[in-house]
Amino acid sequence: MKVLYTCSALLFFTLIVTSSAHTQGTVTVDTLTFDKILRNFDIVLAKFDDKYPYGENQDQFKKFAENAANTKNLLIAEIPIVDYGDKENEPLANEYKVTKADFPAYKLFLKGRSKPIDFTGEKTEDGLKRFLSQHTNLWFGLPGTLEALDKIAREFFDASSASDESQTKSLIEKAREQVKGFVDKKEQKSGDSYLKIMEAVAKQGVEFLKREERRVQNLLKGKITNEKKEELLHRANILLSFKSLKEAVSDAVDAVKEKVADAAEKIKEL
Repeated sequence: MKVLYTCSALLFFTLIVTSSAHTQGTVTVDTLTFDKILRNFDIVLAKFDDKYPYGENQDQFKKFAENAANTKNLLIAEIPIVDYGDKENEPLANEYKVTKADFPAYKLFLKGRSKPIDFTGEKTEDGLKRFLSQHTNLWFGLPGTLEALDKIAREFFDASSASDESQTKSLIEKAREQVKGFVDKKEQKSGDSYLKIMEAVAKQGVEFLKREERRVQNLLKGKITNEKKEELLHRANILLSFKSLKEAVSDAVDAVKEKVADAAEKIKEL
């Protein structure tokens, strides 16, 4: 009877563990399928981790994966690493220099780039969204951001970078009209932040964005109330909206440089 109970318990435990091995909203890949994934998707966020992860980091990843599952052009891939038995996917871990101490390790693969971008932020749902917002044009609705104003912010950044004073003024007025139409107090507060940033950029140039980002990050490192922390995090998220296109262009330029460098290396080998 004890043997039967033990076997049943083991079977039950195995079913629980197996069901948690795959996260909804993701694709589990291995050494044979990973390259195919990279060839067919423009943006791949890969997570290198234990085969059966658990804990706060995994809970945050689950939230992120479920909410980002329908994001266009993004594929979220899980790469389970096993360091015993058949050592499943260990070659991938070695290739991308991932160790067990790094788990979960996130790497962003962009089509056209030969090397991935390493994730170094907080391993939270918002941290992953912020990372992708910084390096791609994907929109996740980070806390404090508003989709309508994000679109204007991108146009405003381009116009400011081109010193198009007429267009920047027009976009500030367009944003102002959007904010006037907000009824929700949180949206009004966020809208005011967009406007203040745009007005500061109009006066000081796009360099203001980097200075302001540094200022906000430094303040976040200090001792502040939870209310102030939330306010600063919202401002940091809004600032990302003003440079997402710049980052995308920069990534595209880097991709071209990498292709040229790779071609040069191949020519040397001939």
